[in-house]
Amino acid sequence: MLNPADTAKAVSGSMEHKAHMPLLTIIFMSIMAGAAIAMGDIFWAHSTVGMAENQSIGMANFIGGLTFSCGLMMVVFYGGHLFTSSVLSGVSAYEGKLTPTKAVCYWALVWIFNFVGGVLIAYMYYYSGLPLKFDGYIFQHFVSASVGKVTAPFHELFIRGIFCNVFVCMAVWTATSESNLTGKFFAILWMIAAFVACSMEHCVANMFIITSGLIAKAHYLAEVGGDMNALAHLVHSSVDGLNSLNVGSFFVKNLIPVTLGNIVGGLFFVGLVGFMANKFEMKKD
Repeated sequence: MLNPADTAKAVSGSMEHKAHMPLLTIIFMSIMAGAAIAMGDIFWAHSTVGMAENQSIGMANFIGGLTFSCGLMMVVFYGGHLFTSSVLSGVSAYEGKLTPTKAVCYWALVWIFNFVGGVLIAYMYYYSGLPLKFDGYIFQHFVSASVGKVTAPFHELFIRGIFCNVFVCMAVWTATSESNLTGKFFAILWMIAAFVACSMEHCVANMFIITSGLIAKAHYLAEVGGDMNALAHLVHSSVDGLNSLNVGSFFVKNLIPVTLGNIVGGLFFVGLVGFMANKFEMKKD
C-alpha cells in the first residue's frame, strides 16, 4: 500500500495521463463509464425491490449501496473516465502538469459522454422489459425517485453532491493506494455504499435515473390515457411533482447543482486538500 504522499503523486500522475489520452479513447471510455454507473443503478433497483416497505428502510439503503458499488468497480478496473473522479485532474492542474483550460475541457468531454452512456443504457433497459418486472414496481419507483430529484431545493442538492463526491473520490484515492485487487475492491465497496445508503447525489447516476424516470412517466401516461391524476395515483406522486419532471428541470433543477457539488466535493475537499497536506513529504522525496 502506498503512503499518503505517494498516493497523492500517483493520483496526480494518473489524472494527467487520462486527460492527455487521445480524444476517441476519452469518448469511448467516458461512454463506458456512464454505462457502468447506469448498470450499477440497475443492480441497486433490482436488489432492493420491496425491501423498504416489507423489511427495513435502513437495510434497503445498505443493500442498495453495496450493489451499486459494482458500477464504480467496473469503471476503475476497466479504466473508464468518470466525471466525478475526473475532477481530481484539478490536482494535476494545480501542480502545473495540466493547464486549467485543459482540465476543464477534459471534465466537459467526460461529462457529456458519461451522459451519452447513461441515456443509452436507460433506453436499452426499457426495451429489455426488465424494469416492468415485479408488476412494474421498479419502473414506477423511477418516476417518484426522479420527481424527488428535480423538486429538491438547489442548496440541498448542491450539498448532497459535495458529500457524494467526497466518498467517490476517497474511494478512487484509496483504491489508487492499494496494490492488490482485494484492497481496491473493499476501498470502493464501503465508500460507495456509504454515499448511496445516505441518499447523496451523483450527477452521472442521476443521468440514468432521471432519464429512466422520464421514460417511465411517458410509458405510464400513455397507459392511463394521458390522465395526470391517474398517473399520480399509480406512481404515488403529486400532479405538480409529475409536471415538474421534464427535460428542462432535469438539467436546471438537478444536474447543475449536483454537478457543481460534485466538483467542490471531489476537487477541493479531497483532491487539493490531500495534495496540499502531503506537499511537504512529496518535496522531501
